[in-house]
Amino acid sequence: MHKLASLRKWLTLCLPDYGKHPDLMTVYAEAVRVLSRQSRSLSFQYAYTAKVGLWDFAGDPDHVMVAVLAWIEKEQPSLLSQSDNSPFSFEPDLLDGDKSDLLLSIDLTENVLVMPRADGSGYDLSHPPEPDLTDHFSGVSATFIQGFGNVERLAESADPGAVLTDAVPPNA
Repeated sequence: MHKLASLRKWLTLCLPDYGKHPDLMTVYAEAVRVLSRQSRSLSFQYAYTAKVGLWDFAGDPDHVMVAVLAWIEKEQPSLLSQSDNSPFSFEPDLLDGDKSDLLLSIDLTENVLVMPRADGSGYDLSHPPEPDLTDHFSGVSATFIQGFGNVERLAESADPGAVLTDAVPPNA
């Protein structure tokens, strides 16, 4: 399940404290199902709830929400089109002082294409990207390669081809 690794990597970039202390972040899958039906293809889909635990979080939870929404926009954009307008949920547990534990729940799917090799020697497996859907946050220029919390840049890309433009709210 590739999306779990992608989510962990993204959050580590957006929330640098978890890069320094990876033991304070857990990412795992719950209620994993394999969806398939009898057909000429062995292709299938994983469906599961990704759980992300951010332990001893000592920042503004808005930074987490922006980072997760930016990741969802790239990796599971269909969540932004749900009729309940709720792409994910979370449970905060307020600890002593200014820290809290956050447990996020994100329902994800991953398609796996199974293609038989022409020579009959087995199968090639691939995980196709999600379809590119239209912009769900009209007027916001932050994308998957950058994340912002209020006026503070949360992530930067080392990709020389990436174009990072500041998405600063008016009157900030």
